[in-house]
Amino acid sequence: MTVDPFARVLAHAIDDGLEGAALVDASGHTVSLAGAIAEEEALPLAALVMYRLNSARLGDLASRLFAGEFLSLSLEGREVAVGVAKRQLFVVAVLGADTPAMHELARTLRDRVADLLADPDENLSAPPWSAPGGSSSGPAELPLIELGITVRRDRGKA
Repeated sequence: MTVDPFARVLAHAIDDGLEGAALVDASGHTVSLAGAIAEEEALPLAALVMYRLNSARLGDLASRLFAGEFLSLSLEGREVAVGVAKRQLFVVAVLGADTPAMHELARTLRDRVADLLADPDENLSAPPWSAPGGSSSGPAELPLIELGITVRRDRGKA
């Protein structure tokens, strides 16, 4: 049985007022989630926020995220904020409203997740979602999420 070290932090953020929160790793896997966000929508929400903001040409999103900024956007009546914790996990927060207090809750969540990632007493020196014994490119190599569209291509069989 695997224990989710982030569950308590996410539940606390939901209790404080966030509608939903999820943590997504660099491979696009949902590590942990709580509240009004489904596992299969965490990555697409983050990707859509970043795609739309990238389309608006608001500067280098990667450097802004790694500097600690949260990117937020209203998507079909939901205010969604995306940040990065310790260059390892995307923090996706569904805010209750677009207010400074909700944005502060999202930043607090990101900081608490970063503290868990950095605290060796929490047995998180290696991310709990990674496979043992494998090598990785390290936390500084967290790629930005890209939105792709696949189009079916019909062609004759030989």
